[in-house]
Amino acid sequence: MEQNNLRRQIIFLSIIIVVGFTGSYYFLKKKKPTVVPQANVPVVKQDSIPLVSLLNSKFDFENETTASSEKAASGKNSIKLIPQVEYGFNVSQQIKDIPNYQNVKQINVELKCWAANALSAVYVLSIDDAAGKNLLWDGKPIACDKNESWCTLHYTFDIKPELLQAGNTMKLYPWNKAKEVFFIDDISVQYMGVDKSGTATSNSTSTTNFFYDFEKPDGLNGTETIKQTTAHSGAMACDLTGGKEYGPLVIKTVSQVSNSTLKKIGASVWIYPLTDKTNAVLTVSITNTKGENILWDGKGTEKMPFPKNKWTKLNAVFVIPFEKISLSDKIQVNVWNKGRTDLIVDDLEIVYGENADRRGEASTMDVNSIYEKQFVPQKNKPPFKTIYFEKQNINYSAFTEFTSNETYVVLRSNNKNSLEQLLRIKYGVGEVYSYIPETKSFKKVATRPMSLDSVVKSSKDMSLDKSFFKPTDITFSGDYYDDNKLEILKYNTDWRFDLKLMEKEKESYTVLGNVDFKEYSNDYNPKYYEFTKLVSGRFINANQTSLLVISCNCADEKFDGKHCVKFENMPALPNSVGIYSIERK
Repeated sequence: MEQNNLRRQIIFLSIIIVVGFTGSYYFLKKKKPTVVPQANVPVVKQDSIPLVSLLNSKFDFENETTASSEKAASGKNSIKLIPQVEYGFNVSQQIKDIPNYQNVKQINVELKCWAANALSAVYVLSIDDAAGKNLLWDGKPIACDKNESWCTLHYTFDIKPELLQAGNTMKLYPWNKAKEVFFIDDISVQYMGVDKSGTATSNSTSTTNFFYDFEKPDGLNGTETIKQTTAHSGAMACDLTGGKEYGPLVIKTVSQVSNSTLKKIGASVWIYPLTDKTNAVLTVSITNTKGENILWDGKGTEKMPFPKNKWTKLNAVFVIPFEKISLSDKIQVNVWNKGRTDLIVDDLEIVYGENADRRGEASTMDVNSIYEKQFVPQKNKPPFKTIYFEKQNINYSAFTEFTSNETYVVLRSNNKNSLEQLLRIKYGVGEVYSYIPETKSFKKVATRPMSLDSVVKSSKDMSLDKSFFKPTDITFSGDYYDDNKLEILKYNTDWRFDLKLMEKEKESYTVLGNVDFKEYSNDYNPKYYEFTKLVSGRFINANQTSLLVISCNCADEKFDGKHCVKFENMPALPNSVGIYSIERK
């Protein structure tokens, strides 16, 4: 009995000890803070400096002549890459034109991509020096994870300080290295850096740059004019028809958009007039807390070319009387249909920021401010303007068998009032073609055996400065502008299609611009083909030199770029022939 009592006492004492220790454990644990590991939470270094956007660039391709209307992430157009297009849209930026370019740390890129299958393509950043030597090449995969659906891709490129020389140029572009089919749209580029003091706040970009596509009413006042209609992007736009005078209003206090001196506001909007003689005004006004007006300014379309039934962008930069405003003052930006004509507006962008001209100071102005400046180009230094040659609307039935292999010679006419004939030489036979203005077509007028050597020697072009032109350059001289002056086309395909229009000035040459094409069918731009031959002459206008452009694709496994054994007429890019003349203003 005593043994049983002793056993019970031991068991009872053990239970008390266990309960006491357990209670103490949970009591102490409750007093001690619980640490839960956080997944994917970035560690912020105490000495790190937040980055701000020094310059923003956006490209929606709605007015890009080489864009495709087959698919679009927004609006109606995008850039299409196909097997014959190895390099896509090139975003080129001279480093010296980036505000505070010495402080650039990285480049952020966002773009939309559509592909039917997984891609091998890459998105490339390259940096070249002033002489064209490559200093950096960095490619990142274009990985669309949504087959046959638009996906959003983000890229970050880190920039080393030694690359930030004023004469260097940055280029961003998609490289279609596997010759696949896909689409690119809505490219947004941010050049990120620090301000001069290195004390920028992380929200500097978000509070100075605002974009309103009118798809949602967020941030807008007076949205009754927004509806589903003809839109520059998306499906919604501001409809100012039937005498409507005012579009949506954007209201911000100075403190919401600036924590320092506000000296300028940049703004832009796309306008689609439905009638002639549009008079729309992009306005900005500032009032104080007493309701007194401090500033009213506007820029209008009345004296500018805004054609009917076409989207045209209105840009404006407003100088702010910063010495008269306070943080509590109210800023209003609006579109005023002053003429009360029928029009549609869309895609309003506003940038509240400092003057971008002053080097060494933080800048949040975007390209709106640059648009207003008088650009002073440097002779023979990019960027060059684009000069367009338009395809002429004539009957091309006589050229159906023309290929890039053959030799073509212009039979020059000493009479400046006469059209020039085209001689096609194939297998020792010469065919002479003349243009018939009455039928807007070419006609074969003669066929005869031909000595190629004698013709080529007699048609030698003007001698050129070998120090300025490469041995691989092909040149074509003529009066392309119909101004009784001689210009020169310089054609080179060492790397890719490169065609420039130039003029001679005594002992040197001046590049007038890069040449591109318009008015071709679908996406059949001549510069996209593997084998393009150019011939210049006064074919359809006795006073103006035109270009015969013969564009073909080659099916040879080892195509040398000069002669093709087997041509390939691809459905997406069929072989073509066209006469192109310089665009008339």
